[in-house]
Amino acid sequence: MTPFRLAWANLVHKRTRTLIAAAGVAFAVVLVFMELGMLGGVGRTATMLYDKLQFDLLVTSAEYLDLSRPGEFPRTRLAQARVDGVGEVLPLLFGPAEWRAPPSKSLFGSPITGGGPLTLSVVAAPPERLAQVFLVGPNGVFPSADEARDSGRRLSRLDTVLLDRRSKPEYGDVEPLRALPPDGTGGAAVRLNGQRASVVGGFELGTGFSWNGLLMTSEETFQRFTMRPADAVNFGLVKVKPGTDPTTVQARLRAALPPDVKVYTRDEINSDERRYWLRLTSVGQFLIVAVVLAVAVGVIFVYQMMAADIRNMLPEYATVKALGYRPPYLTGVVLWQALLLALLGYVPGFVAALGLYYVATNYGGIPTGMTVEIAASVLVLTCVMCLASGLFAVRKVHTADPADLF
Repeated sequence: MTPFRLAWANLVHKRTRTLIAAAGVAFAVVLVFMELGMLGGVGRTATMLYDKLQFDLLVTSAEYLDLSRPGEFPRTRLAQARVDGVGEVLPLLFGPAEWRAPPSKSLFGSPITGGGPLTLSVVAAPPERLAQVFLVGPNGVFPSADEARDSGRRLSRLDTVLLDRRSKPEYGDVEPLRALPPDGTGGAAVRLNGQRASVVGGFELGTGFSWNGLLMTSEETFQRFTMRPADAVNFGLVKVKPGTDPTTVQARLRAALPPDVKVYTRDEINSDERRYWLRLTSVGQFLIVAVVLAVAVGVIFVYQMMAADIRNMLPEYATVKALGYRPPYLTGVVLWQALLLALLGYVPGFVAALGLYYVATNYGGIPTGMTVEIAASVLVLTCVMCLASGLFAVRKVHTADPADLF
């Protein structure tokens, strides 16, 4: 009998114990899935805004640390950035603000949104160029270029804002806010940094670990609410001419611009942002440690189950040794048993993780999502976890002495 067949026979022979062991593996699998899912969510949301912007190169302040602390640089740098190969340079402003919306109530009269002050982020761009600044289409910020242009016309009025429809519920919904009595500009009155503003529409970008709510407005309105100097910008979105290599233009920009700015390619800024969130923030570090702990818990649990199983079956293993089978054969049996347990636990763990991802994303506001990379990584980790447990437990098999049978 091959090691695989004997391992399978051992699992089938004691089905209750096998189901308990598989449930333990599934629990560890769910833990790893959740931690990796949130870790992947950190990486995805770290670059969420950049992924929705149209640019080949990004000009930032030399003091740039991450999206929440971008620094500022003089607007004149955008004019200086028009070197050979550059097709267009557009400004982008980004910063925090205090938001206060009129409270809305549930059917039972209790407040559910609005009222108290909340912190959100505000992004600002030339309203007439929204279709050139943001992605447009089914996966874009606006569903169509016409919608982007219409939103831009509404934002051209002072003190008007668009609210991200994917903001957390406590910030309110776009349509109810627009349906409130207007304040004279065609939208509902809200407070932004203590000043009156109007919600005149919405867009879709999403929330993450960087912000829970997001507004879009014009540069003039942004400067009015944040008291930002008119000559200061946070980003310059550079589009190169068709057929031009972005890295070549990047070298020209670095040579032409003063040292108070940096020039990134899209891959560079995304890589830096992910590295910051995964390695330098407490959120990323906590999730990495949590993944390690989840795997450790799985190893310990599976080891305990397999060690107990081997201890109960020592007479059977001693019989196998008495029949002339060598230690490598017994090792193969244990490792096959561990691998089969890994697969038996992975499948229900995967299904449970899909459900938890849906709940966490849609009801908990935690950005998670199943990807091929996560599914494959957890499968490999599960197999390694169970095989490691098997290697720890296999030593007990080699202690089985055929003489003990007599």
